[in-house]
Amino acid sequence: MTAIGGRRAVRRALCAFAAGGIAFVGLAATPARAADATVCRYVSQLPDDCGGAFQHKYDNLRDERYVEIDLFAKDIFKKSLYESVYNTSGLNDPEEKKDSAPQPLLQALNPKAIAKQYQALAAAISPPRAWTIDWLSDRVGSARPFGGLDARWVGYRPAAEAAMSGKPAPRAYRYFSVPRSAIEGFKKGSKVYLLDDPKGRTFVMRAYAEKDLKGLTSDDLDQLTDRLSLPAGWKFRTEVLKKDLILEPKSGTAGITEDDKENVYDLTGPGQSNYTP
Repeated sequence: MTAIGGRRAVRRALCAFAAGGIAFVGLAATPARAADATVCRYVSQLPDDCGGAFQHKYDNLRDERYVEIDLFAKDIFKKSLYESVYNTSGLNDPEEKKDSAPQPLLQALNPKAIAKQYQALAAAISPPRAWTIDWLSDRVGSARPFGGLDARWVGYRPAAEAAMSGKPAPRAYRYFSVPRSAIEGFKKGSKVYLLDDPKGRTFVMRAYAEKDLKGLTSDDLDQLTDRLSLPAGWKFRTEVLKKDLILEPKSGTAGITEDDKENVYDLTGPGQSNYTP
């Protein structure tokens, strides 16, 4: 383990020299070093918020509104495009209204200014969503300011050129694999919203969007039964959990999909969750 940390420290120092803007991070600043060899696998001019990440658990997440901010960069060594992802959950909410992305602050965000601030190739801001999960545990970085809105680093993921241009591939009812280190949970008695696909796979909604139903909460999501444009072979249903449902992708990769209202779902089943609802 020490050898891995030593190689990473040398690599960071070389990158700081090559990029002309990355601060050197010593070994003592890496509390979760066991995961660094796989999780902290990108190096660029962006802030190194992975190296100093720490384990954190969020409770009482259900119905908390949030956005994600993506910073795009190319790895100095591999030359591959990636996103450094920041999430507002648990921040910007002094009155505890379960809104970590207040609309006045959100409207003031300028992706071009954010990209310039952090030397990113581009920046993107997700649509506002709210959690349907009850809790989440993951490695997170320190909070950073984004034009008045604070957000924490929550991970890296590979990116396509189309995503950086603001023209991502259609995601509705398509299967995607994404890196995932988080463990997420639904408590016994929670109502969950499920998509069954033609291959017999079941996806559970982890977050809902405000695209068409303003001011809704997770208790209103039964309305989606009549609002979704489901392709042939797909089914939307609800269930009240008789026991806790825990999402934990054992391989470090989660299967996900979206519906046509931009609600996000995670795959359940072997290697993804403790059972399929």
